[in-house]
Order: sequence, then C-alpha cells, then structure tokens
Amino acid sequence: MSYNTKKSGARIQQLRARNGYTQEEFAKMLNIDRSNLSRIESGKRGCSLDLLVQLSDLFDVSLDDLVLGENKPDTLSVGEKRHLKENIETLIGQLEAFKSTL
Repeated sequence: MSYNTKKSGARIQQLRARNGYTQEEFAKMLNIDRSNLSRIESGKRGCSLDLLVQLSDLFDVSLDDLVLGENKPDTLSVGEKRHLKENIETLIGQLEAFKSTL
C-alpha cells in the first residue's frame, strides 16, 4: 500500500461535495488557497500530515480512509451524522408532544 495522491484527492473531493462545501468555502475552512485545494483534489499535490489530520477531524473519517481508501462500512459522514441527529431531535419532540396527550 502507498499514498496515491490521485485517489486520496478524489476521496477528499467526494467528502467535500457530500458535505455540501464548495471548493472556495472549504479552502477558507482549511485556511489554504482554493487553487491549492484544487491541486490536492486533482491529485497533482499531496497533503501535509497536518492537513490530513485536519481533514480527518472535519469529516470524521480515519486517516486510513483518507490516505489509503480503507473505508469502514459503519462510518457516517459529518453531514449524515448531522442529518441523523436532526431526525432524532425531531422524533424526540414528537414523542414528547404525544406523551403530553396521554
């Protein structure tokens, strides 16, 4: 196994898009230039370890996933977790309203 910048960049691009960020927005979050992010996502440039750790934290994925593409099937994206949390909060509200009618 080795660090393939093209594949890793594609994974980063996919995670960014899945979480609804534009390159411009995401580059600002990472405190890097948009053109630098573009080169990373296209595989023309690799990431520093610091940036990989930051990406891992932001997307709540392992470094193995970002660098090597070893996905864990039970891992949810940040957006998926946020959506699930919102659904649970809505359900709790509905259950509390239902309980008060009993």
